[in-house]
Amino acid sequence: MKRPSLFLFAGLLPLFAAGAEIPAPVTDVMIFRNGDAVVRHQADPRGEGTFTVRGNFAPVEGTLWASPNVYQIRKVLSKIEKKKPVSLNDITGTYKGQFVTLHLTDELGKASSKVSGTVLDLYTPKRKELETANVAFVWDQIVAIKCSDGKVLAVNRHRITGVESASLKIGERTVKEERQAWEFTMAPKKGGKAVFDYISRSLSWVPALKMTLLPGKKMLLDFAAAVSNSGDDLENVRCILWAGSPNLVNAGRVSFMSISKPTPVQPFRPMYLRNDVAMKSARYAEAAYASDGAYVPSAPGLSGNMAPFDLGHLTLRKGEALTRQLGSASGSYENLVRWRIGARHTDSGTRVWRNNTDYNNKLWECLSFANPFKYPMPDCAVEVADGSRVLAQVKGEWVNPGEKAVLEVARCQDVRGTIVEREVPSSIKNRGQGLFQQITPANGRQPAGGQINGFWFRVTDVAGTLKLKNYRKAPVKLVIELDYFGEFVSASGEPEEKLLNHVGTLNPRNQLRWELEMKPGESREFTYRYNVIISR
Repeated sequence: MKRPSLFLFAGLLPLFAAGAEIPAPVTDVMIFRNGDAVVRHQADPRGEGTFTVRGNFAPVEGTLWASPNVYQIRKVLSKIEKKKPVSLNDITGTYKGQFVTLHLTDELGKASSKVSGTVLDLYTPKRKELETANVAFVWDQIVAIKCSDGKVLAVNRHRITGVESASLKIGERTVKEERQAWEFTMAPKKGGKAVFDYISRSLSWVPALKMTLLPGKKMLLDFAAAVSNSGDDLENVRCILWAGSPNLVNAGRVSFMSISKPTPVQPFRPMYLRNDVAMKSARYAEAAYASDGAYVPSAPGLSGNMAPFDLGHLTLRKGEALTRQLGSASGSYENLVRWRIGARHTDSGTRVWRNNTDYNNKLWECLSFANPFKYPMPDCAVEVADGSRVLAQVKGEWVNPGEKAVLEVARCQDVRGTIVEREVPSSIKNRGQGLFQQITPANGRQPAGGQINGFWFRVTDVAGTLKLKNYRKAPVKLVIELDYFGEFVSASGEPEEKLLNHVGTLNPRNQLRWELEMKPGESREFTYRYNVIISR
């Protein structure tokens, strides 16, 4: 039988040795839009085989990784002595029968005097001693003491700021408390610093854009990030913000290795960015620039990217938040009026819109521009300002570099539009015959139809009319986007036809898009027709 080697025992010794406490500050953080953040710590054991690290660590389940020179991480518990303030709510119960000195304030709340004596128990027969002393007081608002000369004093509790006794220092006592820490065991014969990462929900960031309108249809777009911290203090930490979010299946679960329960961070959502400089529009127009220094152009390991931004080094205490500028870019914009008309049926043939007035006069004043940055604009709040005046705060969608963005700023009241739809006989004779298990031919009263899995459907056309009038004294550029489920038949005005999706049900989702310019006081009318399989 072979004896265990001394090397084996030497390798296991660090597992059982009590380790020193070593600081492990945060060195890097990566914060994602969904409130998850990868936090990296670094500790220098300096030859210690086993050491402990304390902090506000609350990793997401399954997300605690360490450098190869770390053999083991263990959560440990220990008892420590801690100075704890003594509650002044029940001085009688805490100090009854003891000789104490009470520190008092005057009626204005300033320190004034001290009184000494033995604390009397107000809840025993000794209370009679107070009654015979003709002391007037409200029982639950005073502390009664008996001085060395036999005099009994009733002291209002709100005047007491501290208590001295033979056993306790003023205002505090020593208690034993349970403390949690992480114990690290370094791998034998491997030196270097111990690095560990985990995903936490203690950091959050929100992007924000500000669009300042300038003369000559020019604009300046400012991009900023608001970061908030509900975890440990960050001191000169490298920070990268990601406009996207990774796939984290356990994001809502706290690891059993957590030392403390995480406090869900409340994202800092600024209503607007600073606009004091925007008032100087002339100087802004001259000094407009594109700043891309904060953008990290590549993301190793990903075929695309989620728009990372290097915030540089960051110092942020627990509970603090900051807003930092990421870049600015200039460009041009145009005004237009957009009329978005949603689909009036579902793809399964159910008619959900029975009122032709639902989309009447629902037109919007819009600003259209191309993303002037060399990186994507994330979906976030966009403040629109004209000099020093804030016009609107709208929700912007994700816009890739060079891609067009359209912001709905205000309801349009001086361009009016109405829509009317009605059913007419089907112009596509054979549509649905490959789907219907039992076909009903068209007659004078019923359109063609059939049965699918016990439910009856009919094939019909929908004929629609759009009427518009420009009440302005100036021309207006107008965009109409009309969604519908069904097959296109015809339309006036030569709209652009676009297939939005077809998920394999009865009717594909399509869109007709008209783009036109209306003269002052001009009226226009468009007709269209599509075929739909609709439930009876």
